[in-house]
Amino acid sequence: MDRTDAAPLARSEPPDSGPADRRRFSSGSQSKLSAVFLWILLAAALFRLVTSVTSKKDGGAGGLVHWMAPSAAATAARSSGKPILYDFTAEWCVPCHVLDSDGWSDAKVAAMVDASYVPVRVVDRMREEGTNPAWLVELQRRYRVEAFPTLVVAAPDGRQIAIAQGYGGKQKLTAFLEGSRGKPIGAP
Repeated sequence: MDRTDAAPLARSEPPDSGPADRRRFSSGSQSKLSAVFLWILLAAALFRLVTSVTSKKDGGAGGLVHWMAPSAAATAARSSGKPILYDFTAEWCVPCHVLDSDGWSDAKVAAMVDASYVPVRVVDRMREEGTNPAWLVELQRRYRVEAFPTLVVAAPDGRQIAIAQGYGGKQKLTAFLEGSRGKPIGAP
């Protein structure tokens, strides 16, 4: 009878949990953690790939227009006989990004700008850096830039020909560009 009494006790005791059993139990939780980490890593890589492709597809900042440095604009305008087109923009400005992706990234708009103007992109850094260079402050004051985006068409000597604030869509942009390129350089 000892055997019968001892047998149920032996069966009811937990099996030996030696080092092999501990590895099996802990590797299950490590496996779950590793899978979660792998999915997070995969999602981050996919996000980086999508944002990289999207920014290249949009043509980067400023679209397809061949922007010139502000310091060289007056000389280029005098030698080409074209007016200067200033695009006053800011990194934080949502309508500016819409103008970049909708207007400046359109091949027809970009071709018109490159053929008819000396295009200059002027990026305001006040919000990001707390200050702007003196030349930028003076340029914004001269053309009364109070909002972004602001487009200014100017003669090579700096006289303002036309100004447009905000972005009202590609049709209004095209009308502004066509209208201001047809004005004589000395026109107010």
